[in-house]
Amino acid sequence: MVKCPKCGTEVVTPVKTWVIPSRKASKRGEERKLVMGIFECSDCKARFRAAVTAETRAEETASVKNMVERIKGIKGELMQTLKNLRGKIKTLETERANLMIEIEKLKKMAESKASALEGEVSMLREEVKSLRDLLGYAEEQEK
Repeated sequence: MVKCPKCGTEVVTPVKTWVIPSRKASKRGEERKLVMGIFECSDCKARFRAAVTAETRAEETASVKNMVERIKGIKGELMQTLKNLRGKIKTLETERANLMIEIEKLKKMAESKASALEGEVSMLREEVKSLRDLLGYAEEQEK
């Protein structure tokens, strides 16, 4: 196990490993190899490099468990994101419905004002006509 340099949490399995050949030979004459790995802390999500011990490299079943735990974590995050998005969609649909109602009210108000103005304009035209008749303006135009 390797400790995270930021938070000190023990990280069991590396995300990736690679072999670095050593320049020095062992006492038995065998070529030594150093196994390095990239680790990701499950708490603070920091990534760091460290030498992999033989114990860590041998435990491939632990890496499968770690992958399963990571997949479950990702699934949980995706489910939370989906829940948040559904909530936002519902809020936006409600807001849209309210805006459509408000638009309809404004349309009705505008139509009523337009009809009121049309009525006033027709009344003013009739007044102009009656004033012309009263003043004899229509007779002067005919001449």
